[in-house]
Amino acid sequence: SAAKIAAGLEALRRMTWEEFARALEGGFRREGYGVKRVQGAADFELERAGRVSLVCARRWKASVTGVEPLKELVAAGQSREAGECVYVCAGELSGKAKAFALEKRIRTLEGAELLTLARP
Repeated sequence: SAAKIAAGLEALRRMTWEEFARALEGGFRREGYGVKRVQGAADFELERAGRVSLVCARRWKASVTGVEPLKELVAAGQSREAGECVYVCAGELSGKAKAFALEKRIRTLEGAELLTLARP
């Protein structure tokens, strides 16, 4: 239900960065990814079947995310030749950010999908 999802996302926002990062790492590992923490525009580098994905999760608590962190993520993805860029948010993307994510084919990890991945 929508109320259950909202409550779950609220619980994620109450986590510290370290708790949230560990929950995400566990979720990605369950999905079969190798996970490395990285610095810069991305927080994690995922690897599965020779394909690299960059994940930005640090601003997960923001109620609304603008386009800037997505631009930084795309630039990092290009320099790292990542096959995919993933942006994690427990809040919402602004209209501009949504359009940019679509245009640049950034996968957004939010809502019920985020809750499933980050479950303890």
